[in-house]
Amino acid sequence: MNTLEAILNQKSFDFKIFEKVGDGETSEIFIGQFNKRKSIFKLTKKNTFNLLINEYLKNDVIENIKTKNITPKIFFYDKKIGLLIYEYVEMESSRQLLKNIHNIGEKLKQLHQIKFNKKMKTFEDQFNLYLSQLKPELNNRYLIEAVELFNHLKKYENENVFSHNDLNLENILTNKKDIFFIDYEYSSINSKYSDISKIINSLELNDLEKNKFLKGYGIENKNNDIDTKIESWSLMNSYTELIWAMYLKKLSKGLIKEKYLESLMTNIKQQTL
Repeated sequence: MNTLEAILNQKSFDFKIFEKVGDGETSEIFIGQFNKRKSIFKLTKKNTFNLLINEYLKNDVIENIKTKNITPKIFFYDKKIGLLIYEYVEMESSRQLLKNIHNIGEKLKQLHQIKFNKKMKTFEDQFNLYLSQLKPELNNRYLIEAVELFNHLKKYENENVFSHNDLNLENILTNKKDIFFIDYEYSSINSKYSDISKIINSLELNDLEKNKFLKGYGIENKNNDIDTKIESWSLMNSYTELIWAMYLKKLSKGLIKEKYLESLMTNIKQQTL
């Protein structure tokens, strides 16, 4: 907390830090007050894992995100020091998310309409970075299958958008007024079906909820081709999660447990039955 407070004091901000609420691979997260308003403070760590992260800060995509009301109100950000301060959102229950599933689809469409800098990294860049560090393991059946699947999906590059890439349950916030997406560290240029399938799986949508969500996104007439793409990207997301975990395990001993890797492989086996 001393580093964050030193930065905030240097800028003469009116702030209070209450506690640290998150400490992951990419950032430390604190809750407090900024200009008398309850806020979240996210301070990016030095990129010790050489991950392709925070492209939305590097390429000014964040300005587009701010105007579209798809993230909590941003009070301050500085891409050089990696500090982001945004308004704290009082969350509703996960049941409320399901009630608003059509609106989540609409919100995702707004996210995917964001204009991105052509210099922005792609999912393929991220994917290849992880694989480049796993050369001894490249004969692993899961890695072979992942590469084959991704090479197949590349033919749909015309469907690429600005993608969040990590829209799990924790990164979708809802209150009585609106829905927000947070934590854009892993965003890149990617298929729209990556985020679509991630939301469907994370929220465990049934067929009725899935159709409401897709209609909110603008997919009115779902067909076999769309179902296939959603299923393919659901599997691709699972492979990516496994490869990412293997990558971090290699770079930092003890960070990733073997049981976690086994659970990811079990999930892939179930998807490919």
